Amino acid sequence: MHEWWQHIDLDINWQQFHFLRPKLLHLFEVLGIIVVLLLIGAREPERWKRVIGPVLRPYLFSKGSRWSIVWPLLLLVLGGSAAILGVAGPAWKKTEIPGQKVQAVVLIVLDLTKSMTATDIQPTRLERAKLKISDFLDAHPGARAGLMAYAGTPHLVLPFTSDYSIVKMHAGSLNTFEMPVPGNNTQLLLQEIDTVMRPVLAPSTILLFTDEITASDAIAYTNFLNSSIHRLDVILMSSPEGAPVPGIKNVTSKQDPAVLQQLKNAKLAITPLTLDTTDVGGIAAQIRKNLVFESDKEKSSKDWDDMGYLLILPVMVITLFFARKGWAVHWCLLLLVMSSCSVKSKQASWWYTADYQGQVLYNQHDYTEAETRFKDLPHKAAAAYQAGDYETAAALFALDSSAAGAYNRGLALSKLGRFDEAADAFKVAEGLDPSLSDKVQKSMKLNQHAKYEADSSAAADIKKDAKSKKLKDDKKDEPLKERKPQSKDEQLSSDTKVDKLPTHGDRNTDEVKTNIHRGQESDKMGEPGDTSKQKNDDLQNIILRKPPADPGEFLHKRFILQQKKFYPTVKPGKQTW
Repeated sequence: MHEWWQHIDLDINWQQFHFLRPKLLHLFEVLGIIVVLLLIGAREPERWKRVIGPVLRPYLFSKGSRWSIVWPLLLLVLGGSAAILGVAGPAWKKTEIPGQKVQAVVLIVLDLTKSMTATDIQPTRLERAKLKISDFLDAHPGARAGLMAYAGTPHLVLPFTSDYSIVKMHAGSLNTFEMPVPGNNTQLLLQEIDTVMRPVLAPSTILLFTDEITASDAIAYTNFLNSSIHRLDVILMSSPEGAPVPGIKNVTSKQDPAVLQQLKNAKLAITPLTLDTTDVGGIAAQIRKNLVFESDKEKSSKDWDDMGYLLILPVMVITLFFARKGWAVHWCLLLLVMSSCSVKSKQASWWYTADYQGQVLYNQHDYTEAETRFKDLPHKAAAAYQAGDYETAAALFALDSSAAGAYNRGLALSKLGRFDEAADAFKVAEGLDPSLSDKVQKSMKLNQHAKYEADSSAAADIKKDAKSKKLKDDKKDEPLKERKPQSKDEQLSSDTKVDKLPTHGDRNTDEVKTNIHRGQESDKMGEPGDTSKQKNDDLQNIILRKPPADPGEFLHKRFILQQKKFYPTVKPGKQTW
């Protein structure tokens, strides 16, 4: 009770004082009419005394005090006035919005310049960095992890995911030959990092594995961190003595200690490389410690605090007096009006909160209307899900960082056919609350079954369309067929005249002509301005080769396409290592 009173702000700002529902102040007119009627009714005994004999009056009328009329009327006016002012919604301060709880992430950035192939750290700097990434993920930082690689151009390898095994697989396949532009372009790297991390509301970690930070890099990192909410952890993958860069003559790659001494920022930490896992383990523990972040409270620019509830207590105290003998006041009309007000009426907001209206409509299975009434986001999301608005439900459940929110989001994503995302959401829910394991496993099976059914249906449709098209094409353009000569056939000679020849078909030769030779795998994008288009027949006859088990070649081609699309003007600099 004491804590409740502490949150009440009784310091009224009269400059901002106003009523949220000023039209309800007209109820004072109704209160005035009631008082007048009661005053008229109080004079009714005097009229009866005129027609009743003086002998009978003592037996029909009891003598009372004048205050027996004044006090009920006075308390009626006070209680009614307090009730009217309360429902009118006095307000003088803005609503305080509680901070939103969001979860931090970690972006792993790997340097793929040529200097990372140096062997001062065995087996190479790059291979040791991959092992450190694996050790970091094995330490289970708890946050969703993303993967980025860079050299002359930056490339996002994997968006944020809670499946660490996928991150380790892609990190293990990264190599320097995959980079389309050699060198080191820190400015482009920071621009890409800013693009990826900008939607993240919680202060998160950028984990950079590199072998050297130059003076210009230090300035760029400092400027970036000064305008960002995130922190940068750097693990130097080089020894103090340095090492020659393979393939580059007379070049030794090593870190300048003077640059590290000048690189001072509260959001930046240089972690020395260790033989064990204490380096990456400490960073993982720090991320787990600050995994959930609650944003600062703020004042709403539109909503005001309704302080009418402060008048409830005096109204209740005054109402108790009307239970006394002789103080009865007929409230039938008011009770009739209140009891006839349902959540579907226009005046429902007079008596019920928005969430109460939504709950009543939800219980009545009117989920669409309940979704519009609810202010509480988890309840609004549940109503949207029941109403079949799975897109809205998934978006609202994503704002709930609890295990229940992740589980419910998985259900909504499964309904939308986004089965892989649903599986990730179920795994997040199980990780946050192991008690949901049974429900998660059951939902995962249903999600997998739904995915199988959807894939089977799609495959059947494709097969049916292909068969239908093949029959149509065969009927339209039936090829020549070989026919063995029969004994009754006419024997042709060199002077036999042929009146009619086939109007379609190809001449048989020793070479069998097919459309397969037209199908070629596209290894590059079309050049700008190239308006040529392949024919539909050529596209349909492309034969896909089996992709290699190592995704390195796939990433190499993907990086080339991204470089031509997003960085077409970036060229290698003077320092290509």
